[in-house]
Amino acid sequence: MKFAVLAALIAAVTCGHSSDDNIVENQTWPWQVGKLYRYDVNSYTLARLQEGASTGNAFKAHFIVRVKAPNRLQIKLENSQHADVHQNLPKDRTLPSDLKYQPVKGLDKPFEVTIKGGRVLSMSAPASLSLSHENLLKGLISALQVDLSAHYHNEHSPRNTFDRETKQGQFRRMETDVTGDCETLYTVSPVLSEWRRELPKFSLKEDPIEITKSKNYDHCHQRVAYNFGVPQGAKWTGTAQNIYEKQFVSRSTTSRILVDSQAIYKAETTSTVNVHPHLYGKQKAEVLSRVELSLTSYEDDKEPEWQKSEERREIRNLLYAITKKQNSNRDDSVSSTSQEQNQVEEEQESQNRMRRSLKTKLISINKVFKSRTSHSDGSSWEESKEADFPSDVNDNVPLINEPAYEALYLNSEEDMGTKQKAANAQKLVQELAQQMQNPNNMPKTDFLTKFNILVHLISSMSFEQLNQASTSIEGAKSSNNVIKADMWMIYRDAVAQSGGVPAFKQILSWIQKKKIQGEEAAEIVATLVRTLRYPTKEVMTKFFEMAMNPEVRQQQFLNTTALIAATRFIYMGQVNNYTAHYLYPTHLYGRFADKYDNFVLEKILPPLANELEKAVQQKDSSKAQVYIKAIGNLGHRQILKVFAPYLEGKIHVSTYLRTHIINNLQVLSFQRDKYVRNVLYSLLRNTAEPYEVRVAAIRNIFIAFPNPAMMQAMAQMTHDDPSKHVRSALKTSIEAVAEWKNLRFSDVAKSAEAVRPMLTKEKFAEEYTARSDYYDRDYGFDFADIFVYTSSDDNLLPRYLKYYVTSKSSDWNEIGASFSSVQQFLDYFQQQMDRIRQKKSRSEPNHKYSASKISELLKLKYDPQEPLEADFNINFMQLERYFTFNEDDLKKLPIVIRDLITNLTQGIHKHYTKVLNQAQVSLMFPTAMGMPFIYKYKEPTVLHVQGNVKGNMDLTKQPKDFSGSIQKEIQITYARNIDGSVGFYDTLVEKFASVGVVNKAQLYIPVKADIQMKPGEVKIHLEPLRPEEDITIAHYSVWPYSTSQKKDSLVPVSQDPATKIINRNNKVNSIDYKFGQSAGTQFQFQGYSYSKDYTNFAGMIRSNDLLSSIANMLYQRDIAMTHYNFRYLGKQSSNKGVTVTAAYDVVYNQKQSNQKPFAASKVQDITPNSAGRREEMVKRVVSGINTAKAQVVDLSASFDGPQKAEYTLTAAIGQSPVDRKIQFAVFASRNSADEHNQINAAVTVRRPEVSAMNLVEALKKDLKMDFDAEIKFGNDEDGSVEIRGYTDRSKKYTEELQKTHLAQQAMEEIANNNYYQEANHKMLVMAHAPDYLKASITYKNVNPAFKYLLFQAYRLAEGFGFWYSDVNPLKTLPDGKIELEAQTSYMENMINLMLKSRYGEVQVKNVPIPKSAVNAASTYSPFKLSERIGNYYTRHQYQPFCAVDDNQIRTFSERSYNYKLTSSWHVVMQNAPRPENSQRMDQLVVLARKPSEKEQEIYISYQSETGRDLEIEIKPTKYDEQQESKKRDVTVKTNSKKVSDGILTMYWDDDDNAPFLEYYTQPDGVLILNIREDRLRAMYDGQRLVVLAKNNRNNTRGICGYMSGEPLDDYMTPNGLVDRPEYYGASYALNVENSDYQTQQLQSQAKEVPYQRRFKNTNVLRSDKYWQQAMVDSSSEEDRQSENVYRSRGYSKKLGTCQMQQQVQYYENHGEICITTAPMNACQSHCQGNGYSVKSVQVVCRPKLDQKFQEYRNQIQQGQNPKVNGPTETKQYRVPTSCNM
Repeated sequence: MKFAVLAALIAAVTCGHSSDDNIVENQTWPWQVGKLYRYDVNSYTLARLQEGASTGNAFKAHFIVRVKAPNRLQIKLENSQHADVHQNLPKDRTLPSDLKYQPVKGLDKPFEVTIKGGRVLSMSAPASLSLSHENLLKGLISALQVDLSAHYHNEHSPRNTFDRETKQGQFRRMETDVTGDCETLYTVSPVLSEWRRELPKFSLKEDPIEITKSKNYDHCHQRVAYNFGVPQGAKWTGTAQNIYEKQFVSRSTTSRILVDSQAIYKAETTSTVNVHPHLYGKQKAEVLSRVELSLTSYEDDKEPEWQKSEERREIRNLLYAITKKQNSNRDDSVSSTSQEQNQVEEEQESQNRMRRSLKTKLISINKVFKSRTSHSDGSSWEESKEADFPSDVNDNVPLINEPAYEALYLNSEEDMGTKQKAANAQKLVQELAQQMQNPNNMPKTDFLTKFNILVHLISSMSFEQLNQASTSIEGAKSSNNVIKADMWMIYRDAVAQSGGVPAFKQILSWIQKKKIQGEEAAEIVATLVRTLRYPTKEVMTKFFEMAMNPEVRQQQFLNTTALIAATRFIYMGQVNNYTAHYLYPTHLYGRFADKYDNFVLEKILPPLANELEKAVQQKDSSKAQVYIKAIGNLGHRQILKVFAPYLEGKIHVSTYLRTHIINNLQVLSFQRDKYVRNVLYSLLRNTAEPYEVRVAAIRNIFIAFPNPAMMQAMAQMTHDDPSKHVRSALKTSIEAVAEWKNLRFSDVAKSAEAVRPMLTKEKFAEEYTARSDYYDRDYGFDFADIFVYTSSDDNLLPRYLKYYVTSKSSDWNEIGASFSSVQQFLDYFQQQMDRIRQKKSRSEPNHKYSASKISELLKLKYDPQEPLEADFNINFMQLERYFTFNEDDLKKLPIVIRDLITNLTQGIHKHYTKVLNQAQVSLMFPTAMGMPFIYKYKEPTVLHVQGNVKGNMDLTKQPKDFSGSIQKEIQITYARNIDGSVGFYDTLVEKFASVGVVNKAQLYIPVKADIQMKPGEVKIHLEPLRPEEDITIAHYSVWPYSTSQKKDSLVPVSQDPATKIINRNNKVNSIDYKFGQSAGTQFQFQGYSYSKDYTNFAGMIRSNDLLSSIANMLYQRDIAMTHYNFRYLGKQSSNKGVTVTAAYDVVYNQKQSNQKPFAASKVQDITPNSAGRREEMVKRVVSGINTAKAQVVDLSASFDGPQKAEYTLTAAIGQSPVDRKIQFAVFASRNSADEHNQINAAVTVRRPEVSAMNLVEALKKDLKMDFDAEIKFGNDEDGSVEIRGYTDRSKKYTEELQKTHLAQQAMEEIANNNYYQEANHKMLVMAHAPDYLKASITYKNVNPAFKYLLFQAYRLAEGFGFWYSDVNPLKTLPDGKIELEAQTSYMENMINLMLKSRYGEVQVKNVPIPKSAVNAASTYSPFKLSERIGNYYTRHQYQPFCAVDDNQIRTFSERSYNYKLTSSWHVVMQNAPRPENSQRMDQLVVLARKPSEKEQEIYISYQSETGRDLEIEIKPTKYDEQQESKKRDVTVKTNSKKVSDGILTMYWDDDDNAPFLEYYTQPDGVLILNIREDRLRAMYDGQRLVVLAKNNRNNTRGICGYMSGEPLDDYMTPNGLVDRPEYYGASYALNVENSDYQTQQLQSQAKEVPYQRRFKNTNVLRSDKYWQQAMVDSSSEEDRQSENVYRSRGYSKKLGTCQMQQQVQYYENHGEICITTAPMNACQSHCQGNGYSVKSVQVVCRPKLDQKFQEYRNQIQQGQNPKVNGPTETKQYRVPTSCNM
């Protein structure tokens, strides 16, 4: 009885509790059986920019729910209505009350919903229900879905704070709604007391509770989405948390529900999507989708039964449907619906407890292996928080004949028929071709937008439809009609851009039938890499088979391009898991090809490896380069195995090909593969490798992201690596990488920055330069360009050169070239040109010591030349092209040039059209209302070239006699749109509601040109093709808009009546400026902008960054209506053409007597291109200069027509090495029928005396340099400007120089009687740099514009920088006078300026100047200005010099060693051609010896390639400054004519029409000698010799070294490498007359000790099988990229010998047990497996509550192998190949 009473009390207490307890415990909650609920639905979806009209829809209906049985609902909509919205709305999105609602048909039929615990399990709807209505219903039902049960969430998780008693807290669970199956955060909390205002119709006894839900799209087991082309690192599936990611799309879905135990009173779900129409920026567009259901009443269900349709369609879940074919969730957490429906509530709690218990027990049995690699192991920025990279392949992937395009996912209902599609396509093509003929109207007619409409239309066609459309257009291909030809090219490009599988098949058909061939086919194939959207195994295989087809391989250009494109596509679609997952629509289809399919290793790589081996065996370098690049493009780690024999030397290839292999490991390096990084690092560390190989390894090491240990070691290598090239490349690379700002490189930039202080202080020429890296986090601007090169040892030009550019929407665009030998390439090219010119051979001169005789005496041998190899690569506008060259290709050059000239004579017609999308991004996913969000971004671009060229050129003549003419009629059109739209598809009315921005830019150049060329003169006549028409040369516009377009509309947005342009009230900038009226040719710049970007045009320019300046002008930050045009006004122009002439001349040995003072005076001959005026200008500038050289440039432009106008500019300079005076003369004029104006200027500069080889004297001498200028203008020359000033070296600067460490080093060298070593040379340059300038400017009768410019100069100086300037308006000068002072500090790289005028005094202090400023300001000679600056940036390799000093020698490559010449002749330098080049190269020998301790004797032999030769002997003479004669004892023997004698001696070369030899003695006694205008220059003071040369690099022999730029090479003697400097110097001594005995002895000893340089190859791969297997295992594991891969294991408890067993496997996850259908290899529990490989297996999964599967699991744990049946899934298991203890 007690127990009965107790039970009754418990029951009473339980009943007395609030009914809210049932909210959690009651499995039927929140729907009460037998009740009828009525809701009002008010929903809308809107798209808008931050300003302007919103566009979208509104939907309302009555939503009736009948609860007929537990967990079963009947639902029906009544009075469903829809309204369009397109107007300005308030910020709170309150919809206007006057919307015009229209009834929605087809939504009034009832359907059923199966639920459990508030979550929806399935639906049953009428078979006739359309997908659009189904998805709308799913959106409404999703809003009512609420589940507080413990289903699929861990109650014991620390993140779970939900309290059942208080009904408050949070928990997370996986929940499926219309937007996806994603983690959902539930928050349960009390509601504000004012809830009654929200629910005025209800009087509740207890307060309801508030439940909020928030979706975490970072963690989804399944999402319905379509994506293509999303840029790397652009996060759209969640929140960007990784430092390598940028937030591309911000997306959220939140719900708010008011509920109690009786009903859901109110449910609100809001989806918000924010994204910039142009990818990144502050002004985001927004799509807002809101669903609101408000309960109006609930009551007992007394209504009659609803009539059901006979045919029903089962809908398995709430996921957005794109097809009526039902697919269950791929998420492991989703259980079988039928199984859950059969479970009773009483069993659920106990089963939950059992499930948790089993899960705890089994954690240690089945482990999930996830590969997450740390930074030190080469972590990849591609790692994502996605649950998996799907490796399974969906059965619904597009077939080869079926279309698959975005519109199909919006509405799969039937669209227009085949004939209609073909007709529409043809109509669009015709319209586009006609618009192409009038580029003026292309922006207005939206040519590029229509092209993408055509692309969209083609993408919707099946292969049969496409073939039908093609048949009618292909006939235009060979037509001579321009419009028809354009029709074919536009259609052809549209097919290539469509990206569908049928289009791919169509292109293959064209190639197979040879409808497109060669270059045309190559360009089409190249675009497929970025346009194909479905990289199925079949597509990738067919692509590769096409590239390897014998007929394709025979077609020039197509062969290489097809192979490069195919391998690149396979890499992106299969090998690279990141691009295979994120670039293509895998969220919709799953992975297109099985991730673990080895077809790349079995079908793709082996044939390429075989072809490479065959090409190497046949010594076909061109093919070998192509196959190396193709293999490298695959980016698979196994390519290391293919390349290993070549890198390790087992198969001999040239150094160039080995370097080429290293360069093409770039694709694998981009994946941050740790094995390739280790291989590259090994190559770098091997100092016995050629420097080209090691430098190439450096570039890819940084791409692969070196770990900190490597970075530190490389920093140390900048100190101690023996190769200068390697040290330079390492230092400049680390410094450049440390400056990177782009987020994707942040970690390697941090590592580089950390080791930056550890770098050597040695200065190098730049091997790696990050020229620009511009990143704006706020606006998302991301632009960068990189210029990378590897210097050559035989030429100043680099042997490897590559330029990269990237932007926010594109991958790296690049252009590059590489050469095995730059000089060899140039020589070979010159040889072919000589063949064309039929150059005559020369005879060998009879010189005492000719170059060939030196080679015989020293037995000089030249290393055999490697074959000439080169390549050129360009990847621009998504077109990657690759070209290779070898000697055979260059041998064909004369034939190619001859054919070109023949065709040019007959006339060449060119018609080229290319239309493509430089970038395209598509993104679609459902919103809360069941309508898909759509984002589209495209950059359509067109290049159209049409014209005729005819000409006459005779290349058989020598350059000095060359003449030619070219007549061209050409029109070039380049247009580019940036088109981004953000919106959604209104499935109820089949409209695309969107907002967007279109950015247009176009350049149009229609011109007729007549070009005449002759020596020293070029004349170009230009006129418009249609001179009477107005032409829009350049157009730029930006227009934001909102619209609501019908699906598949063929009308551009701008021409759709529904479109509204978004404008602001006030224009920021407006301009209408015409110019050119005085020339009779008028132009107009007209436009306006509402954007704040154009408030200040100057502010858009970044002076130090050209790339970002361009970006600022073309990419708006503040998006607003903008429109600018630059036009030629043909109708208003009287002159229709212009003739531009450029003439240049140089004269030597001018000895004009100083008849009258040099001054500015009026020029009488003012006609354009006047030889008489040039002669007059020459006479002016040489007047008063001893033996002058004059250069004159004459530029003129004549506008022809009734209003004739002529503009002329002539400038001349006269100077002489033996005269300190330099004179400039400038003449400028404008002449027309009404006026004749001219300006004349004369400038005189008096240079200071130079101490060429004595630093001590240089510091003592006065460095003052006077200059004066006179400018006269006006008809009567009454206006003038005079400038008087000087520069000087201040005493302070002189003292600072003397205190520098460099000066101390130089004085130490001088103390050892060495006057021209490295430190002395640098000090001499700095000592001749003035640091002070003072000038006085007077002017009178100047034009007011001059005064205005003066005022602006004052204002500019005043506003240069408020922290620099000091303004004093009281210190003024009289009108007409200006004073200027400048004081420079080269030590601090600063300059102080002072400007004084009538407006006051302005001082600008501490203005930064370049570090090379001292080299630019220096007056030191014989080094020229360009050479001084060039040497600063190239470490004296722009103009190398060698100094043979008293007891020390400094080589061309900067090696400095102790050696003293003796009486034996020593070879200072020798240039002798190789036998194959003997007739094409000049020959040079310089010898030196010391007949006495303080005297040096010189011998020079030289022969030019034209046959001119000379011998020079220079003997020391005692120089006395008191002597009248200051000439050295120079003896010259030559076949050239002496034309000048005296202070300057000159010999003339009639072949070159230039001096062959010049020499003179400076006032300080230094002899300056110049052979053939800088072929060789020398300074000689009687004791030492300095030679300047830069030809024949790496082909020089002698004590001055190889001139390779690498000091290591300057240890090589004729017999090999020697380490002792005395051996090196003696090795180049001649055993002839007056030979020194000790030198001969040293030479003999040097022949006994040399050793040879031998390169040693690096071992790339270890040979033992265990390491190789480990590499394969690691590769497969790393490739998984966080995907679940299970490990097989044995369950037998028997101990004994380890051996392989066959064991069925199982694993458990959230709610299922999965068992393999067949046994697998496994090792016993006490054994260890080896040689694991990943295999795909079939598993059957059932809910954990399935008793039969529980029994199967228990059997497996006992070592049995049960057989399971049912639907299978593909999973991956790691399976061992052997077992051991």
